[in-house]
Amino acid sequence: MKKIFSFLILGFLCCIVFAQKQYLSCALNANAYATNSLQPYIEFQFLINGKTTQYAPNARGKFNAAVEVRVDIKTVKDERSIDGLHYILNSADFEDTIAATKPYFSDVQNVKVDTGAYYLYYTLVDIHKKDTISYIDYIDVKFPKNEISLSKISLWQWLDPTGQDGFFEKYGYAVTPLFQQYAPEKQYTLPFTVEIYNTDKVLGNNSEFMVRTSIVPEEFYRAAKPQNIFYKTLKSKSLTLFLHQFDIYDLPSGNYNVVVEILNKDSVVVASSNAYFQRNNPAVKLDPKNYDDVIIDNTFVEKMTDLKQLQDDVASLYPIGSRIEQEFFLQRMKKVPLEQLQRYFYSFWAKRDANDPEGAWLEYKKKVDYVQEKYGSTVIRGYRTDRGRVYLRYGPPTHITEEPYDPNSYPYEIWQYYVIGNQTNKKFVFYNKDLISNNYELLHSDMIGETYDPGWQMKLVRRLSPNNNPDITVPDEYWGGGANDRYKYDK
Repeated sequence: MKKIFSFLILGFLCCIVFAQKQYLSCALNANAYATNSLQPYIEFQFLINGKTTQYAPNARGKFNAAVEVRVDIKTVKDERSIDGLHYILNSADFEDTIAATKPYFSDVQNVKVDTGAYYLYYTLVDIHKKDTISYIDYIDVKFPKNEISLSKISLWQWLDPTGQDGFFEKYGYAVTPLFQQYAPEKQYTLPFTVEIYNTDKVLGNNSEFMVRTSIVPEEFYRAAKPQNIFYKTLKSKSLTLFLHQFDIYDLPSGNYNVVVEILNKDSVVVASSNAYFQRNNPAVKLDPKNYDDVIIDNTFVEKMTDLKQLQDDVASLYPIGSRIEQEFFLQRMKKVPLEQLQRYFYSFWAKRDANDPEGAWLEYKKKVDYVQEKYGSTVIRGYRTDRGRVYLRYGPPTHITEEPYDPNSYPYEIWQYYVIGNQTNKKFVFYNKDLISNNYELLHSDMIGETYDPGWQMKLVRRLSPNNNPDITVPDEYWGGGANDRYKYDK
């Protein structure tokens, strides 16, 4: 099996390869679109950090950087190669190699494909210093001839109608993608675009249809707030560009999805698309007083009168809480009076299951008790351990590889999930540094939003082979070792 670093359907794929200043750093985006005649194509965006490249003299008597870009495209079904990309991406010219600013340089390329699923094999090489980045991704291209369909939603950090700012040009705008699907505190709006296909053929020429778009919390059983829902009526066309901009100034920290739905005249959803993003907005706090109107009389929380036990029950919600809820659990919960905490606890579960909040809590509590027995101790609660948190948030893994006796590494476990939400084939590596307790720390994962460490294998073997050289990310082979193979190939 091949190592897949990221997997997003119809992806506005975003993987930023981080490195220290002296190493090549870039961002790679790919998205599937279609023409008016529904001919599919993949748009590739490349953004190179000019400060991480080597500059050398050129034929024009100046200095420039050059990156060899190669993208091999293979069908998932039979791994048949189709036309990809292979060219040199050059920076602007500079008078010398120590210019005060060497900005990002970028490019956009399109490749026609047929309907189907594809592996994308990226290789980027700095021509002058031979730094190499390799990256594998997946994209599903599907635009049915007789159905309404949408491209994946493209989230933007910046969209400038004057064309004066941004890294790329798209739809007549200068745009900067929302790299890593991360909206920082200083970003107050979230522009996005999506292409809608085939409405004229399905609904009839010049027919009206409704677009409903919303920002929905990723946590299950939570709905979009009214201020985060927008409707617009459009006329049918073979290809329609839909553009909207949400105000996210007051959007709390957390994980969200932008959802776009197409509704016919009967208000039935006939097509939809979504895009995940993370919001960091620590200025917006969770206020327990917002729950003063919650009625808890004759509910299951009315009997939860032991403040210390209730605090522990609330704290156990951390793995499944939103960012703003997690901040509340960690920082301010112990200052909240019993009755406010009861109201908050009831509201938490009523949002997730309005018909049976107590049943939802009891079902979750079974999992909390399980991770306490499996991963907890008298020193640390199971839900506070990394394995307990991952189990409670994502459920039981599809497969676990345990290696307690690797001769040169710390004891470790590799958890694999075939499916987590809209992500596929995600893995978590846990290791036990103290060799005594049962507390395994999360060392590395390719799940978005989790700890990602390209040098995880070196840290795993640091027990007997200390090495702090950041250039070395894979240890030498040794008898009995096999963490890398288990990470790549275990099923």
